[in-house]
Amino acid sequence: MTTTIATLRSAEDVPPVEVRTGEELDQLLDQLRPDSPVSVILHAHGCEAHILLGSPESFVYIDEITPTRYYITVGDSHAKGAVGFHLLGQHHTEFERCYLIPLVTARRVLREFFETGRKPASVDWEENEY
Repeated sequence: MTTTIATLRSAEDVPPVEVRTGEELDQLLDQLRPDSPVSVILHAHGCEAHILLGSPESFVYIDEITPTRYYITVGDSHAKGAVGFHLLGQHHTEFERCYLIPLVTARRVLREFFETGRKPASVDWEENEY
Protein backbone atom coordinates (compact mmCIF):
# COMPACT_ATOMS: atom_id res chain seq x y z
CA MET A 1 0.00 0.00 0.00
CA THR A 2 1.18 3.48 -0.77
CA THR A 3 0.94 6.51 1.50
CA THR A 4 0.24 9.08 -1.19
CA ILE A 5 -2.54 11.57 -0.71
CA ALA A 6 -5.89 10.29 -1.91
CA THR A 7 -7.71 12.13 -4.69
CA LEU A 8 -11.22 12.11 -6.10
CA ARG A 9 -11.71 12.59 -9.82
CA SER A 10 -15.23 13.47 -10.93
CA ALA A 11 -14.70 14.29 -14.63
CA GLU A 12 -12.00 14.04 -17.26
CA ASP A 13 -11.85 17.81 -17.70
CA VAL A 14 -11.73 18.59 -13.95
CA PRO A 15 -8.51 18.19 -11.94
CA PRO A 16 -8.61 15.63 -9.12
CA VAL A 17 -9.32 16.98 -5.64
CA GLU A 18 -7.26 15.93 -2.62
CA VAL A 19 -9.15 13.95 0.00
CA ARG A 20 -7.66 13.84 3.50
CA THR A 21 -10.50 12.56 5.71
CA GLY A 22 -13.59 10.39 5.47
CA GLU A 23 -15.74 13.42 6.25
CA GLU A 24 -14.12 15.31 3.37
CA LEU A 25 -14.82 12.38 1.03
CA ASP A 26 -18.50 12.40 2.07
CA GLN A 27 -18.73 16.16 1.52
CA LEU A 28 -17.16 15.93 -1.94
CA LEU A 29 -19.52 13.12 -2.96
CA ASP A 30 -22.49 15.11 -1.59
CA GLN A 31 -21.51 18.07 -3.80
CA LEU A 32 -21.70 15.92 -6.94
CA ARG A 33 -25.31 15.83 -8.10
CA PRO A 34 -25.28 14.30 -11.58
CA ASP A 35 -28.47 14.40 -13.68
CA SER A 36 -27.71 10.93 -15.00
CA PRO A 37 -25.59 8.04 -13.69
CA VAL A 38 -21.84 8.68 -13.72
CA SER A 39 -18.93 6.96 -12.06
CA VAL A 40 -16.20 8.87 -10.26
CA ILE A 41 -12.81 7.57 -9.19
CA LEU A 42 -11.12 7.68 -5.80
CA HIS A 43 -7.35 7.12 -6.01
CA ALA A 44 -6.22 5.73 -2.65
CA HIS A 45 -3.94 3.04 -1.25
CA GLY A 46 -2.39 2.31 -4.65
CA CYS A 47 -5.80 1.52 -6.15
CA GLU A 48 -8.59 3.16 -8.10
CA ALA A 49 -12.03 2.78 -6.54
CA HIS A 50 -14.97 3.64 -8.78
CA ILE A 51 -18.44 4.46 -7.45
CA LEU A 52 -21.64 5.09 -9.39
CA LEU A 53 -23.52 8.30 -8.54
CA GLY A 54 -26.81 9.69 -9.83
CA SER A 55 -28.84 6.53 -9.23
CA PRO A 56 -30.42 4.91 -6.14
CA GLU A 57 -28.30 1.83 -6.90
CA SER A 58 -24.55 1.82 -7.24
CA PHE A 59 -21.44 -0.33 -7.30
CA VAL A 60 -17.91 -0.10 -6.00
CA TYR A 61 -15.22 -1.33 -8.38
CA ILE A 62 -11.66 -1.50 -7.07
CA ASP A 63 -8.67 -2.12 -9.28
CA GLU A 64 -4.96 -1.98 -8.77
CA ILE A 65 -2.98 0.84 -10.40
CA THR A 66 -0.74 -1.79 -11.99
CA PRO A 67 -3.72 -3.94 -12.90
CA THR A 68 -3.62 -7.64 -12.44
CA ARG A 69 -7.00 -8.05 -10.81
CA TYR A 70 -10.07 -6.12 -9.82
CA TYR A 71 -12.96 -6.49 -7.42
CA ILE A 72 -16.58 -5.43 -7.80
CA THR A 73 -19.45 -5.49 -5.36
CA VAL A 74 -22.13 -8.12 -5.87
CA GLY A 75 -25.75 -7.36 -5.06
CA ASP A 76 -28.44 -9.66 -6.45
CA SER A 77 -26.56 -12.36 -8.35
CA HIS A 78 -29.80 -13.25 -10.18
CA ALA A 79 -30.52 -9.71 -11.44
CA LYS A 80 -30.82 -9.51 -15.23
CA GLY A 81 -29.86 -6.73 -17.59
CA ALA A 82 -27.34 -3.93 -17.45
CA VAL A 83 -27.10 -0.39 -16.16
CA GLY A 84 -25.64 2.30 -18.40
CA PHE A 85 -23.55 5.18 -17.07
CA HIS A 86 -20.75 7.53 -18.08
CA LEU A 87 -17.26 6.98 -16.71
CA LEU A 88 -16.03 10.37 -15.46
CA GLY A 89 -19.01 11.89 -17.26
CA GLN A 90 -17.55 11.05 -20.69
CA HIS A 91 -17.35 7.42 -21.78
CA HIS A 92 -20.57 5.42 -21.98
CA THR A 93 -20.15 2.13 -20.13
CA GLU A 94 -22.44 -0.66 -18.93
CA PHE A 95 -22.24 -3.04 -16.00
CA GLU A 96 -24.49 -5.97 -15.24
CA ARG A 97 -27.23 -5.25 -12.68
CA CYS A 98 -26.02 -8.10 -10.48
CA TYR A 99 -23.21 -5.80 -9.30
CA LEU A 100 -25.55 -3.10 -7.98
CA ILE A 101 -26.03 -2.42 -4.30
CA PRO A 102 -27.92 0.45 -2.63
CA LEU A 103 -26.12 3.78 -3.04
CA VAL A 104 -26.02 4.33 0.72
CA THR A 105 -24.21 0.99 1.10
CA ALA A 106 -21.80 1.79 -1.73
CA ARG A 107 -20.94 5.13 -0.10
CA ARG A 108 -20.26 3.36 3.20
CA VAL A 109 -18.09 0.76 1.42
CA LEU A 110 -16.09 3.46 -0.39
CA ARG A 111 -15.50 5.38 2.81
CA GLU A 112 -14.37 2.27 4.66
CA PHE A 113 -11.97 1.45 1.82
CA PHE A 114 -10.65 5.03 1.96
CA GLU A 115 -10.11 4.83 5.72
CA THR A 116 -8.64 1.31 5.92
CA GLY A 117 -7.24 0.44 2.48
CA ARG A 118 -9.15 -2.86 2.60
CA LYS A 119 -12.27 -4.16 0.90
CA PRO A 120 -15.05 -4.15 3.49
CA ALA A 121 -16.41 -7.59 4.39
CA SER A 122 -19.90 -6.10 4.81
CA VAL A 123 -20.65 -6.72 1.11
CA ASP A 124 -19.96 -9.56 -1.30
CA TRP A 125 -17.19 -9.12 -3.87
CA GLU A 126 -16.37 -10.77 -7.16
CA GLU A 127 -12.66 -11.01 -7.99
CA ASN A 128 -11.45 -11.09 -11.58
CA GLU A 129 -8.06 -11.04 -13.28
CA TYR A 130 -7.17 -9.02 -16.34
